Amino acid sequence: KLLINEVNPDNPGGGEDAEYIELFYTGRRRFDLQGYWLVLYNGKNSRAYRVLDLSGHHTDELGYFLVGSSAVSPAPMIRLPPNTIQNGADAVALYHSNTTLYTVNMAVTAEGLVDAVVYTSRMPEKADQLVKVLVPGQSILYENDSHSTEDESLSRCHSLSAKLQSSFQVTTVTPLGENFCSSSSALAPPAVRISELCLAGGTTPFHFVELEGKPGTSLGGLSLVFFLGKEGKAHASVPLRGTVGATGLFVFALDGGHRHDGTNLTFKDISAASEGSSAIAVYSTSLIPDGTKATSENLVDALVYTCEPSTAGGHLDFLGPSYAVSCKDDRPVSLSRCACGNASTELQFAVSDPTPGLQNSCPQDAFAVDLHLCLLTPNCSTWTLHHRRMLDSLGRVLVSSLEEKCSCGVSELYLQELNLTCVGSVVKVQGQVWARQPEQQQSIETWRQAFLASPHPFSVDGTELKTSPECLVPKNAPSVLHSGASFQGWEIALFVVGSLLLMFLLVSLAFYVVKRHPPNYTNIEMNDRGEIAADF
Repeated sequence: KLLINEVNPDNPGGGEDAEYIELFYTGRRRFDLQGYWLVLYNGKNSRAYRVLDLSGHHTDELGYFLVGSSAVSPAPMIRLPPNTIQNGADAVALYHSNTTLYTVNMAVTAEGLVDAVVYTSRMPEKADQLVKVLVPGQSILYENDSHSTEDESLSRCHSLSAKLQSSFQVTTVTPLGENFCSSSSALAPPAVRISELCLAGGTTPFHFVELEGKPGTSLGGLSLVFFLGKEGKAHASVPLRGTVGATGLFVFALDGGHRHDGTNLTFKDISAASEGSSAIAVYSTSLIPDGTKATSENLVDALVYTCEPSTAGGHLDFLGPSYAVSCKDDRPVSLSRCACGNASTELQFAVSDPTPGLQNSCPQDAFAVDLHLCLLTPNCSTWTLHHRRMLDSLGRVLVSSLEEKCSCGVSELYLQELNLTCVGSVVKVQGQVWARQPEQQQSIETWRQAFLASPHPFSVDGTELKTSPECLVPKNAPSVLHSGASFQGWEIALFVVGSLLLMFLLVSLAFYVVKRHPPNYTNIEMNDRGEIAADF
């Protein structure tokens, strides 16, 4: 993924000609910046004062991209006039959208937001609105000029998590190079992270948290914290102990038979809240008291989940995306960390069957079901102007429909390469639904056929849609089938006509021979029958 990696908004002296913003692609290779935007916000009015369209540019071979003033060395890919990047309290935001147009003087927005840094060079100054929209629940970063007698910057050092202020620290400047962090773990994944969370259904005492890490990694000093409800406050906290096993997994069971520290945790502690989001988080700190508000300080990893997609968001947004799970079924269900595509290194969580201590059960492209949908809509304006939002909403509707019909245990991660185009009054949707095993693949195919045949309209983000037969099957398919059937008919007809012509020809030939060589009745008895046959 593409991230903001370093921000240097303030230089020593009055020149202000060595300011820069550095982006970094975590794949560490040349990366196309098509559809990306860099927006600089003023903290006083929360409006954009500079907008850069990065389309047409790309990172260098190591994944770095530099925007800066003329005195910056190495030379930036995009040059800015001196004193362009304000000292704070201000913000730098990275967006991705092929439809939204970001403009100077627009109000701060989270639509299409990929990453953001809200900073100040002066302690008393604040930018509350920028913090609320771009990095909710977090604190403004302070570029402390007393860190060094030389120029310094805010550098990403503690994690590759987007929109996480605690990922940054003040360092010496390193444009287009590895950040000079004080920790050897700079830009490295956390030593321990959440691999699976099992939410047990009904009265089943089958629920656990699975952590993954390098075998032998100590869990001492870490805490497992559960946040619940709209306010996002700690509901329970457990200090961890022990080490990660030889398989790289550590399963923490939350039933009565496996408690080893006297902590009274029950199923309700990790059930998804009916209102708002819940979360489970790992912190590198001692026990956190109940009622403590969620924070990014000392955060190692987190997983946010909710019963309904519409309730996602709120006070736990800054911990990460919210994943929806079904709270209606009595069967246990897990959220498992899975790769989100063929060539992607980014991991997300998918609904799955519980696999404690084993490899996670994830959707696979080997069990893919192709989607080719045509949907009738009143007009294309909403789909064109808000392409990303409508695509996300359509994905949620498709997953909800699939889960309602077959209870397959799927989530949005099962939708792969989903895309849409809208022409006239027809929305054409293409993509795939992946499955975990062949049985689930068959259930998804059955749902797909029923969905295509359904005459009932449905709603996506307030827009009514109805399936249309226009592109349910590729356009050349009927003609191919039709031409094949026609060929078989002509083949049979030709065979019959040919046979009749051959018979007619033989009869005509026989009649001709008999006429030309009339039999001699006076000695017919003496003629050899073999000669007659030969003449015939």
